[in-house]
Amino acid sequence: MPTPTNTTNPPTPTTQRTPRWPLWGVVLVGSAGAGFLAVPALAGVPARLVRGCGDWIAAAGALELLSAVGFIALFKLVFSAPISWRRSLPAALRALGASTVLPAGGLIGPSMGAWSTSAERPSISQLTRSTIAFIILINAPIAIALAALGTLLWLGLATGPHQAPLTILPALIAIGLLSAAWLAGRSSSRRPLAPRQNLLSRALTKAAATITDGGGEARTLVAAGNWKLGGAVAYYAFDNAVLWASFHAYGRTPPLSVVMMGYLVGSLAGALPLPAGLGAVDGGLIAALVLYGAPVAPAAAAVLLYRGISLSLPALLGAIGCASSTTARRRLRLDRRRSPFIDPALATHPAAAELVTARAD
Repeated sequence: MPTPTNTTNPPTPTTQRTPRWPLWGVVLVGSAGAGFLAVPALAGVPARLVRGCGDWIAAAGALELLSAVGFIALFKLVFSAPISWRRSLPAALRALGASTVLPAGGLIGPSMGAWSTSAERPSISQLTRSTIAFIILINAPIAIALAALGTLLWLGLATGPHQAPLTILPALIAIGLLSAAWLAGRSSSRRPLAPRQNLLSRALTKAAATITDGGGEARTLVAAGNWKLGGAVAYYAFDNAVLWASFHAYGRTPPLSVVMMGYLVGSLAGALPLPAGLGAVDGGLIAALVLYGAPVAPAAAAVLLYRGISLSLPALLGAIGCASSTTARRRLRLDRRRSPFIDPALATHPAAAELVTARAD
């Protein structure tokens, strides 16, 4: 008498829903648009957007893509140097998207991308150290440009205002930040914690040591002189060029020094923990550009176009990175269902695919 075969149904695949834009985000965007149209000086901006030069708008989009390439190159250098470009690219795109749309994305975006680079998760200390190094490197060209341009304006060698609070003061602040970041990594040796320190003192000491180690890693990467360091320059320069091209789209372009200084100072509003910097960055850029001599209406139109491009393209690239990661995880779950005896720790190994094929035959 044949014995019945005990068959078990394979586990049903789990479906993951992609997060949707929350309702409060839609309300925030709608409120910002309504308030924007309510200002009489800015009421003509939508019409200016419609009449904008298509060639310059296309050029602005291309410049933003080049800025994204710079971000990807620096991410590869800092977080995934030993990993192939093919494996690190989706993680870099996710980091770019997170840095663009999340509150305080400049701090947590690179960490989120680096955490998903490979199956072997880095330690928290290593991730924090590399994130600090990445933040220092990607902001260094901005600080250098602010210091140089502010000094030139103060000396009267560039077009724009020459008052000290608008020129040499931002330059000195930028020089101070650059010096602090460089000196912080001069010695990355850790000192042992004193046994009688209280909890707060131990936490502060550990945080200072982590910042020092991050500065040391940044110094090491600069000393190595890898070509990917140019990604930091490209990320800043091409993004600033998007704003310049946005002015050209409407035929009224202020001097380059005004566009650069307005960008450098106005972008500081992005430090506020708001989703995509909505409202803060827009208002900060318009205010800074007007403060340094740009007309109000063209500045508002250019900033609106710039923000539309600098938000939409990185967010789209981040969505592509997330989609590629989701596809890879689905393939991995399918392989595990077909061959459930493969060790999950080895599932990402190239030999696992050969084993799956052999068992299927």
